Amino acid sequence: MSRAYRVTVRGSVHRVVHVEDGVCTALELLPILPASRTAELLAAELERRGFTRKNGASSRVSEDGVIVEIELATGAVSVKAEATANIAIETEHSERIAEENLEAGRRRAQEHVAQRAETAAVAAEAKARDEVATRLEKKLGDLRRELDSVTARVTAEALKEKARQIGEIEEMSEDAETGELTIKVRL
Repeated sequence: MSRAYRVTVRGSVHRVVHVEDGVCTALELLPILPASRTAELLAAELERRGFTRKNGASSRVSEDGVIVEIELATGAVSVKAEATANIAIETEHSERIAEENLEAGRRRAQEHVAQRAETAAVAAEAKARDEVATRLEKKLGDLRRELDSVTARVTAEALKEKARQIGEIEEMSEDAETGELTIKVRL
């Protein structure tokens, strides 16, 4: 008659995971003025909105860690969210094993614990990725409206400057609510 043993196996997984998600787009700036002048107008408007200019780009980091970077020469926009997750998973498994199968049973129990811990760690990584993606999605709606406003403002300033270059401005009216701009120029 063989004896049965209760074997308890513990396992753990500890990881630090860096999660990053991002989106790229471009501002639709009309070529009203030379590209270098349009870039200057864009930089000035972005600075008014809290962006910092460095090496031909303007960037801003929001309170929730979302990073927005705009290349001034091309209007390329990069939005990135990132986070670091500290994953610590501990599992335990108990199993009754007959004396003659003790070693094989232990190995099986250890494999079972390792598999459960790994599955839980993968799920925790996926959750961290989902949280970053959700944070980025929430930010993109507000950012799209802000960037549309920036584009409208830069275009309006470029039109005003171009009107001054081609003649004398007789009349100018601007509706801030609709974004409508009317410029009457005497050539």
